[in-house]
Amino acid sequence: MKLPLKFDTNGNFKIVQFTDLHQGPDRDKTIDLMNKILEYEKPNMVVLTGDNIDGKCKTIDDVKNAINYIAEPMETRDIPWCIVFGNHDDEHNLMSKEEMMNVYMTFEHNVSQIGYKTFDRIGNYNLLIESSKENIPKFNIYMIDSGKYAPSFIGGYNWIKFTQICWYKRTALKIKQKYNKRIPSLMFFHIPLKRFKDAWSSGLIDGERIEEESCAKINLCLFNTIVKTGDVKGVFVGHDHLNNYLAAINGIKLGYAGYTGYGGYGGYGQDNIPRSARVFLINESDSANFKTWLRKEGDK
Repeated sequence: MKLPLKFDTNGNFKIVQFTDLHQGPDRDKTIDLMNKILEYEKPNMVVLTGDNIDGKCKTIDDVKNAINYIAEPMETRDIPWCIVFGNHDDEHNLMSKEEMMNVYMTFEHNVSQIGYKTFDRIGNYNLLIESSKENIPKFNIYMIDSGKYAPSFIGGYNWIKFTQICWYKRTALKIKQKYNKRIPSLMFFHIPLKRFKDAWSSGLIDGERIEEESCAKINLCLFNTIVKTGDVKGVFVGHDHLNNYLAAINGIKLGYAGYTGYGGYGGYGQDNIPRSARVFLINESDSANFKTWLRKEGDK
């Protein structure tokens, strides 16, 4: 039985988001950067938002080795960690996402779940973070599988399905009914929503937008559902390696973690882009108003 997630004795909970590691069967300097950032930030939890591994893996052992390398920085520090999948995670065609999730879940400190399964999506789940003093939740994290590619007649990337949006609404309602209040939440997945473009246009807070958002062409109104439901205070993604901005629309923060990995696809001059992670600091006395910043590889 894995221990519950809890705010620390100071009432704080810090999360580090790594994304787009693109780890292959050979350990690369991505793992060194993860170690450096974790040593500096000392978080209570790590979230990996997809494209954790990719098609460089040519055998099942390659896949397992890549996952072992990814796990190392958190496992050696006893930090709880969890993952969602991106569009590249299973392009090796060696293991299904469910099989890979079962590998991730074997690690002592991994708190990922198979969760709600629908269509080709797996790993839709939520994680409650308990008060420092009581066994009642003060914060919540939603993890959603945003899929891969749209059908060829549509083109581009896939979208979060209506069944997943219903799962989110049901989960939020169950939490509200059980605890008699909304629990402030963050939501993590891989591929950005169309509303990221609107947020950038209307309310830049911080960061850079170096490439256009690679979002799905289809919009099933997850963002509108989030606004109506009222619990999610921020949505954070990966996918677009060169974007690391934080913006806001309708009172909800939308942001990228940047790009943590060194093994991803080329063609964008990415060697000149500092790798990074996004950090979140939540205090249980006012958990809806979280703080967030980027931690870049060159930071001292």
